[in-house]
Amino acid sequence: MTTIRPMRRDDVPDAASLFERLSRSGSPVPPAPLVSFLERHCFDAPWVDPELPSLVAQGRDGRMVGFVASHPRRMRLDGRPLRIACSGPMVADPDHPGTGVLLTRAYRAGPQDITLTDGASDSMHQIWTTLRGWARPAASFQWQRTLRPGGALAMFMRDLGRPLPRPATRALAAADGPVRRVPAVGRRLRAPGAGELTAEPLTVEALLEQMAGAGRRWRLYPDYDEPYLRWLFAELDTVVPVRGRVVRHLVRNAAGRVLGWYVYFLSTAGTSQVQQVAATGSDAGPVLDHLIAHADAHGASAVAGRLEPSLVAAVRRRRCTIRQTTWSLVHAEDSRVLGLLDSPEALLSRLDGEWWMAPHLLWNERGAA
Repeated sequence: MTTIRPMRRDDVPDAASLFERLSRSGSPVPPAPLVSFLERHCFDAPWVDPELPSLVAQGRDGRMVGFVASHPRRMRLDGRPLRIACSGPMVADPDHPGTGVLLTRAYRAGPQDITLTDGASDSMHQIWTTLRGWARPAASFQWQRTLRPGGALAMFMRDLGRPLPRPATRALAAADGPVRRVPAVGRRLRAPGAGELTAEPLTVEALLEQMAGAGRRWRLYPDYDEPYLRWLFAELDTVVPVRGRVVRHLVRNAAGRVLGWYVYFLSTAGTSQVQQVAATGSDAGPVLDHLIAHADAHGASAVAGRLEPSLVAAVRRRRCTIRQTTWSLVHAEDSRVLGLLDSPEALLSRLDGEWWMAPHLLWNERGAA
């Protein structure tokens, strides 16, 4: 019989060992930074909620056979507070069938208003929908704006698990310059001009100032506070070795009025992944233009982000392709909340979930990034 219980701090080394063995190197000995990651996120994050704990599964012999990490989030719906339970990673020993179902069912049975996960695999999608959860349609796809097709092709093949030989990768990258200089092709590849838009660092104070008026723009939105944002920005920096440099910008028009902001990982070795784009008005296009122009100017081969409902029109007008990504899954008892999540009246981005975390990508066997 498998027992599900809240994770304790002294469970972290066993959870890290299970994660390392089943989801990373195959070794039962985890690198120290992986242990630290689980402890920070499961027990030391500012919004940790004892009523929304991480969970572990124990077999008959008391040995850990699975766990799910919990990341409580706070949001507001029409001004009233909501509790969000964001899960991941989840690890279940295949020698104990059904453990994933038991962990998912127990986690979703908590007192939260909404349960979410952003980086779900096909097997997780099957578990979730079997338990009457939902896949968010648009958010389970991503938009991509290709800027340098040779580099983007090399990255695509690598993502498929079929990396090209290094000479071929170098040749494709070298071809990007001449290709972009062909007028007809270059016009389609180069980023749209940012015009007279200007950008400044998106600080914790600047984001809090913008979110003070969030209720006038969205019905459902994150309830950020200073301790959480300082922790979040610091944690984003820990994944720079695999995601790329964090870029956070507040965007203004020529008159100095704030048009919105964005957060993304700038990468010249992979796709630059967008975590949040928010507009203060009805059109996110200018903010997206500035983001793409910034990535282009700094050598990115492609920019991609989750297909948020509020971005559909802007993405459609900017020659972006749509492709599948990891599943974004949700469960809520209130069907009105489910409908609102997939409307332009909600601000809920990858920044507010677990997608950006990278415990499966960081640290080699010696614990180095």
